[in-house]
Amino acid sequence: MKHNALLRHSLNYVYWGGIATSAKDTLAVGPTLTAYALLFGAGNFAIGLLGAVPFIGNLIHLLVAYLIERGVTVKKIAVISSFSSGPFYLFAALLAFWPTVSAALPLLIFFLSAAYLIGCMSGGSFMPWMKVLVPHRLTGRFFAHRYKGIMIAKIGCFLFTYGLLKAIQENAPTHEIFVYAALLALAGIANTYSAWTFTQVQNKPVPRNPSEPFYKKIIWTFQNAPFRQLAVALSVLNFSQAFVTPFVTVFLLKRLNLDMSSVILFTLILQISYTVFIKSWGKIADRHGPVRILMQSVPLFVACLAVLAGLNIFSNLSYLILFLILTLCHVLLGTATAGITLGINNVSLLYIPDAMASVYLSVNSVLKSAAGALGSVVAGLTLTGCVLFEKMVASNDTTVSFLNGWSSFYLITAILCGVSLLLLKRVHHE
Repeated sequence: MKHNALLRHSLNYVYWGGIATSAKDTLAVGPTLTAYALLFGAGNFAIGLLGAVPFIGNLIHLLVAYLIERGVTVKKIAVISSFSSGPFYLFAALLAFWPTVSAALPLLIFFLSAAYLIGCMSGGSFMPWMKVLVPHRLTGRFFAHRYKGIMIAKIGCFLFTYGLLKAIQENAPTHEIFVYAALLALAGIANTYSAWTFTQVQNKPVPRNPSEPFYKKIIWTFQNAPFRQLAVALSVLNFSQAFVTPFVTVFLLKRLNLDMSSVILFTLILQISYTVFIKSWGKIADRHGPVRILMQSVPLFVACLAVLAGLNIFSNLSYLILFLILTLCHVLLGTATAGITLGINNVSLLYIPDAMASVYLSVNSVLKSAAGALGSVVAGLTLTGCVLFEKMVASNDTTVSFLNGWSSFYLITAILCGVSLLLLKRVHHE
């Protein structure tokens, strides 16, 4: 009974810590960060540098695995790194008072990079910690419940940010920079609360093997055939998702000629759908395993791509019909994305060996991150190539060639998703 009470206490704080982390990420990262940096005179290189920080941050997971193997507890890493990263958000917010100083932009990049990179150490310790803390029988339901709370927090922060910006832009547009500064300050406060929740979670030892050099352990992970197959399958799936996701917005804006407010509305619909259906995916995962939900959610994701490809060809629809189709499509996209996100994380937790779990999870995280970053870059080149090729080989009707370019892009994404499913099936059967 005492053990169950301690577990409930710990999971409760893991849940609320996830809510706070979600709020921090929503307030500090994404379009608001880009807009804040632009007010400091940031060019494409600076924006690209900020965008590369998440990928670089995941490389720190290997350092975390090294520290764990050296005997540093996951709780200690999570608490210290989380508390240490918070002040940098506040430092970045204070720069709003000196935006024209020559060092302001470099300092902004430094502060935000430091906040993210130090915070990534907490993220690297979180998965090994959860693997030993959360019983396997509860993994699907608990993380589905947590992801649902995370998405509710994202939606709330999204609406708060949108309303605050709208009010400032209409009444005091010259003070817009202080809105972004306030959001960063709130992100710092949320980060501090998240760090405090870690102090309330039970500290459980992570299996390790300190007798062997760390680099040998990394080599061993690649010599483990089942893990190698799992890492390849998840990397291909991450590549596929990152390949298309950023460009759905581009498609809505440039191909379907929607305005930004409509795109924001559809994004909100997607997030609400994600929140509503992730608990159902969690029940399926607990009953049939995480691979099952990937086998169901990935084809649903591909079906949404087929709908977008159809709109690509039949674009001369009335606004009402187009709105209804896109609404349904984004409901299904949110449902599919919830299943994919939950499936990827739960597969990592359940299928990776308990021995040297921190090393396996860190290597897996780095591979998935690299695949996602590469997918986004390759997608941009691929889409450009598809459109240009169709224009070259088609007739003078450039509209048709442009449509074919987008259709080819969605077809390539569907093929990549199919490959990832075949690889996952192989892992599941073996």
